[in-house]
Amino acid sequence: MDVRTPNTGSRLAALLPSSMVSLGVHLVVLIVAGISLRGCDKGVPVEAGGQDFREVGLVMIPDHSDQNTNTPRQNPHDVDPEHASDPASDPVTQPETVTSIPTEAPTISQLLATESSNTPSTNPLAAAMDLSKTIGPGEPIGSAANLQAGIPPQIRPAGNSGQGAAGSPTPGPGETQFMNIVDGGSSFVYVVDTSSSMSEGSRMGLAKSQLKGSLRLLRPNQKFQILFYNEAITQMKLRKVALQDMYAATEMQVRLGAAEIDRVQPRAGTVHKAPLLRALDLQPDVIYFLTDGDNPSLSTRGPGSDLDDIRRKNRQQTRIHVIEFGAGPKESRRESWLQLLAHQSGGVYKYIAVR
Repeated sequence: MDVRTPNTGSRLAALLPSSMVSLGVHLVVLIVAGISLRGCDKGVPVEAGGQDFREVGLVMIPDHSDQNTNTPRQNPHDVDPEHASDPASDPVTQPETVTSIPTEAPTISQLLATESSNTPSTNPLAAAMDLSKTIGPGEPIGSAANLQAGIPPQIRPAGNSGQGAAGSPTPGPGETQFMNIVDGGSSFVYVVDTSSSMSEGSRMGLAKSQLKGSLRLLRPNQKFQILFYNEAITQMKLRKVALQDMYAATEMQVRLGAAEIDRVQPRAGTVHKAPLLRALDLQPDVIYFLTDGDNPSLSTRGPGSDLDDIRRKNRQQTRIHVIEFGAGPKESRRESWLQLLAHQSGGVYKYIAVR
């Protein structure tokens, strides 16, 4: 019986070509993989080669936009070489704030709210306008019109007391104020200089504004009268109302009084004593006396002097408040007859520089 011995050499010869092919394929794959990995060099981002490898990570950039866009997003590493060293251009370290595009127009209230929140509260004109105290309904002493007329700070209201003695800054029930001098009573007489010098600057306009405001603070059970004087005395008479020494401060008569105040025009010279004596004849509780100069002066010393005559005439113990308008700071420290007139009757003297 014949036994065949397998030919081992021939089998090896048959397997050798396929092994060589497989080995060559794997070698090629390894070479290609090596070349690809060498392209991640940190120093040369777009070229192959190098020994060190850069760190690779993922960056999440949130999308705040409400609308789609066809513009491709910029790769965080695709940075212009000219701006590569600028930290502000790095989207990772300095993320850009994306503002949403509004889909509808804002309302007027929203615009006003935005403007008020962005506007500084230290505006000078706004600080000057922040004067809530008034001399009557609807007419603040510190209004824009009065500020333009040059109202001095001495007569702008201050303080929050609701009631107080004569001269307190804020009137209470039954009180009124004139040039920030507050007093109360049942009857008031205003003696106002209307000589030609009162036409200078804003003197006459300020006097009229304060007069009308003071009348509006009065109540119907209180009475008033206004004596305009220069070289003569003009006692106010309300139109279509019977002539009276004192008028009740009703709403209608206060309005008629304001109309008469507006008609007054400054002219001629000044005589001080006669209107003061006429005012005392009306026996009011309070007299407000306004002039823009102490000349011609009244005599002050001894029996029979002008101030002595006024004192003896004042049997009702009327308080006489004196307001003097001036063009600048008071120059003399000597007590004038105007100051003595106020002090001898228990009134208040006030000097006001009016431009």
